[in-house]
Amino acid sequence: MDRHEIIAEGLHYAGTLAGQKALTAPKGLGRDSVEVKLIEDKETLGAILEKAGSYGERWPFFTRDVQTLKDKKFALLLLYAENKPTGLNCGLCKKDCNAANSGEVFCVFSALDLGIALGVSVDLLRELGVDNRIQWTLGEACKDVGLCPKDSVAIGIPMHVSSKSIFFDRFWWNTKR
Repeated sequence: MDRHEIIAEGLHYAGTLAGQKALTAPKGLGRDSVEVKLIEDKETLGAILEKAGSYGERWPFFTRDVQTLKDKKFALLLLYAENKPTGLNCGLCKKDCNAANSGEVFCVFSALDLGIALGVSVDLLRELGVDNRIQWTLGEACKDVGLCPKDSVAIGIPMHVSSKSIFFDRFWWNTKR
């Protein structure tokens, strides 16, 4: 096995383990509300990046994230596709569960579940020596290319291995500094 094969296999296993960690992370009220997808090919990630790049005029950081990820092929996608209100009418969302059931707001417990899943995933990736970054930009583009429902909350975690993290010194491309 050469360097590239070692990295590719390592990224596959790291992504699989980080996805498993997200699925087994603690959830509010014990509900299973998080979905996980591992993206492992340049074509799919290329389509996601092309869509993300189209948002660059509105949000310049989309362009920055696309530049960072060119020619990469590994990303983990975490989402919650179904708004599952708790039925507690706790008011954390500043509404009630009827508003969440109708899609007016997302249940805060589902958002917290996603946040915890993201945190344990990126921590495991870091422990495994995989550079990563939580990116809303990838999640939004994944919705537009059909990898998850349009009304879901989706967050991408691109993964990379090199001697220096490509996510550390990110620049704002196409803007003056």
